[in-house]
Amino acid sequence: MVRRIVVKAIGGFEQLQVEEGPAAHEPKSKEVTVVVKACGLNFYDLYVRQGLSPEIQPPCTLGLECSGLVKAVGNEVTSVKVGDKVSVHCPKGGACVEEITVDEDSVILVPNHISFDKAASFTVNYLTAYFSLFHVGGLREGGAVLIHSAAGGVGWAATQLAKTVSNVTVFGTASPHKHELIRQNGVDYPISHDERYSDIVREHRKEGVSIVLDSLSGADFTHSQQLLEPLGKVVLIGARGMLGEETRSMWRILKTWWMTKDISPYTLIVNNCGVAGFNLNELRYTSLQTFRKGWKEVLQKILSNELSPRIDSVWTFNDIVDASKQIANRKNVGKVIIKP
Repeated sequence: MVRRIVVKAIGGFEQLQVEEGPAAHEPKSKEVTVVVKACGLNFYDLYVRQGLSPEIQPPCTLGLECSGLVKAVGNEVTSVKVGDKVSVHCPKGGACVEEITVDEDSVILVPNHISFDKAASFTVNYLTAYFSLFHVGGLREGGAVLIHSAAGGVGWAATQLAKTVSNVTVFGTASPHKHELIRQNGVDYPISHDERYSDIVREHRKEGVSIVLDSLSGADFTHSQQLLEPLGKVVLIGARGMLGEETRSMWRILKTWWMTKDISPYTLIVNNCGVAGFNLNELRYTSLQTFRKGWKEVLQKILSNELSPRIDSVWTFNDIVDASKQIANRKNVGKVIIKP
């Protein structure tokens, strides 16, 4: 029997529980069994608990990523061996468990000097930021980026990735007490959530920004489009506005949906701008080779110290409610880790 974090049903924090269940099955020919040492919590896990994920619905085991040691491999596995340290991606959830069996393409070898916490921290956040900025957004030298929630997991990663491109200006929103930290991470102009970020962006860069990394949707989606320079692009990666404070709120869902205005093709053409979306799980399903290549490139940048994941806090499985509140209440700066 192994312990796991489950979401019993759609609802509040009380639906997060630690349960015992069957051990992971023996790996098939192209599968790997991993003893989990650390799991990364993501804002997406809040969507799952409130029933807002189209891909993962309760009852389910929580978690999109973890790290650990390889316990067993199938007879056709070639990329890892027993005893190797790996990061694991679980696009269908299920990462918050003491032991897991996944296909070989769901693991990537990491060096022994990388901690389990760091190995569990980068897959979802850094790959989302990497593909959104470079593949979808086309960030180039001399550009500018507006990152909503710059102190969160994706925002922290996006800031560092943007700064790997020469002469890029980063605007980032965050609570005032987080401004110094995001400035140290590379944000040139920290902006409070209650400030009119459009005015501040225009004050410092009249032409607007090259990319808006939008995790909010709703009215902010329209504001984001209005901030684009010619040939700029909004990349939509979430709909934070739909989340209730603890439980699902149909009012917030409908309000966000209503205020996320339709896109006018004519407006896009006239203004020379674009709107796109990005979903890491969907990319994994539809373009595995691209996903794996990006995964390796991000890991290499971490190993070369171009990127540096920040661990906000570390919790145990028994602390899952408090760990989730750390994210839900916007207390975290960087990654929240939870351990068996």
